[in-house]
Parts: sequence; C-alpha cells; structure tokens
Amino acid sequence: MPDDPALLDNHLAFLAAHRGAVRRSAAAIEVVGESDEFSAWIPLSPTAELPAGTSTVRLVPWSGAGWAERLTAAGFEPAEVLVHMEASAGSVDGEPVEAIDSDADAAGFAEVQSAAFLEVGEPDYDWWQKMFVERAVQNYRAPDQSLYLLRVDGRPASSTLVLRTGSVVGVYAVATKPLYRGRGLATALLEQARRDAAGGRLTLQVVEGSDAERLYLKLGFRPAFRSPHFRRA
Repeated sequence: MPDDPALLDNHLAFLAAHRGAVRRSAAAIEVVGESDEFSAWIPLSPTAELPAGTSTVRLVPWSGAGWAERLTAAGFEPAEVLVHMEASAGSVDGEPVEAIDSDADAAGFAEVQSAAFLEVGEPDYDWWQKMFVERAVQNYRAPDQSLYLLRVDGRPASSTLVLRTGSVVGVYAVATKPLYRGRGLATALLEQARRDAAGGRLTLQVVEGSDAERLYLKLGFRPAFRSPHFRRA
C-alpha cells in the first residue's frame, strides 16, 4: 500500500508555506489558516480529544473508526470531501518550463492567481491579492519549491507551483486567466510537474465530484484516499 501519510504531509507543507501554520502532536494535526476556510483539526487516532471551539474537522483514513458518528453527535455536519490523487511521473515531450527567478515574475504569478480564483468585489478581495503577492515573493526562492509562470505576448497568463517533500511532489495553485483558457497552458505546466516528480510520486488534491476531479481523472490522475470534512452546524 502506498505511503498515503506522505501525500498528506506534502499538502500540509503547502498549507504551512502558503496559507497559515501547521501544529502537530501524536494525537492530531491542527491547521491554523490565515483565512478560516483553511483551518481544520485532523485526528490521528480514534481516541483523540476533540478540542473545544473546533469548527472544522478533517478526517483521513488513519484517523480511525467512529469519527463520523462522534462528530454528528457533537453537532457537526458533513461538508466537502477532499480527494488526494496521484499520477505517474517522469519524462514527457515538450519544452521544459523554467521556474520563476525574480520578484517581478512572482508578482505576475500572483496576478494569475487573483484573476483565476477571485471575483472583483468579493469580500476580502484586497486581502487575498496582497496575500498572493506576499506568498509568491516569499516562496519562489525556497529550495523545496518551484513556481512556474507562462506568459502570452508578455502578459502573465498561467501559473502553478510544485512543492517537494521527500519523494513526493505536490502540484498546487494551477490557474489560468479566463482570457487564456483552452490554449493548453495549464497542460504544459502539469507536464513540467511530471518532470519535476521523475522517480517519485506526483500528487494533488481536488474536491470530490468537482469539474477539477473529472479533468484530472482524464489526465491520468487516480484517487489515493478521501479526506471528508465536517463543520459545526
């Protein structure tokens, strides 16, 4: 059986670098997000004590049995299910993509993230824009990460990043500006991620039943494990 905890560890490393902080103990993992949507408590045994005030619990296969019933009794309701997926890694055709190496490109990376993931006028729009820039500038030099940006006519168009933990390479922040979708840009970036993961394991996460899940299944990714979320009603 694959070392599924290694896939979770990669995702937690991304969250710690880009979305908040991660605190570990023998009984549980606590993710403290800079935005509440990323915060969660992850039990690592069936007897872990649920902390008072917890609003989101995320289960993994090794959380142990009985948690769904226990959480329902405590006033939690089922929410989204995150699917950790894997795909084969190795050499692929096409030109390699160079990782970004300047603050200007980091700003371009963040510009794509904002255009792809945010709606103008939504709550916290300015906060998210600033956070995307800060995290890109902070992380592009990190030895365990590579941030990629493709431009069209000199304008930032598509981006992704990979993060390495041991033999696992995680793909995150896959985004293309609406104007440039359908041109194969994200596919080229995923091919670069496969190159980066040569000899190891390539992973990403999607919400179960989403368009993204259907897309990545077509691209050769397969489910490794499910991670159900529960939120306090």
